[in-house]
Amino acid sequence: MWKLTRQSLVSALCQALIFAFASVLLFCSLGPRHAIAAPQAVVRDPQALTLISSSLKALTGQATVNDVIVQATAAYVAGSDEENGAATLTALGNQQSLLQLNLSGGPRQEIRNGPAGAWSGPDGTAHSMAIHNCWTDGSWFLPTLTLEAVLADPQLAVAYLGPDTTKGRPLLHLQVARVLPGQSASVTALILRLSAMDIYFDPQSFLPLVLDFNTHPDSDAGTNLPVEIQFGNFQNTSGALVPFHIQKYLQGTLTLDLVVTNVSINSGVPQSEFAIPPTTGGES
Repeated sequence: MWKLTRQSLVSALCQALIFAFASVLLFCSLGPRHAIAAPQAVVRDPQALTLISSSLKALTGQATVNDVIVQATAAYVAGSDEENGAATLTALGNQQSLLQLNLSGGPRQEIRNGPAGAWSGPDGTAHSMAIHNCWTDGSWFLPTLTLEAVLADPQLAVAYLGPDTTKGRPLLHLQVARVLPGQSASVTALILRLSAMDIYFDPQSFLPLVLDFNTHPDSDAGTNLPVEIQFGNFQNTSGALVPFHIQKYLQGTLTLDLVVTNVSINSGVPQSEFAIPPTTGGES
């Protein structure tokens, strides 16, 4: 049986401390011209929190998802490169994740562990992710983990933006972003932008159908590369509704198409699963 435990709260507080440390690194990288300002207020819109609670009730009832292992068939596209194979996606909370692709062109892997991450291609060489690309959730493939984190983390601001038809159908739109205390106005604004995620819900079922966020070139946090995750074919697995069709778009182009074949929930995934390997630089 799943339940909200002290461990869940401790995990949320630990993630807040981890991101505070990351903000110091980001602050230092921007240079000394930014003075530390008074703590910024975190606005948590009651209407948005009610929508999240309704969505979680539809997804899991009164249960809590702590970790997940998703197995799927995968179609991967990068420019003219089209590959097929199998995928395993593992997450512990919303900030630790491991994506493993075993494709026709060779293996690919992405690891996220709080404000750090690494990726590797078919040659197996691990490359570090830029800190500015580690502010959104690593668990992008299971929206339940994101929604649970929003309710548990007091440093996540959330706003209800109302009905939305920009996705070609009527949806309910909210936005989530991280606010860290004690930062200058410019650093606060940068973190808000880097961590922003837009979630769109079905207005009848309250299921999350779309997740939007931005990634960025490793050397340029100011250039936004839009990412969109689309969720469909929700099926009941161990008492939770899980999307069995997940599509990832980069700048409007489908890059990863996943058809889920098996899901394991709360199996006790260890944190060691997300250890960051020794890495070289980021982009080649």
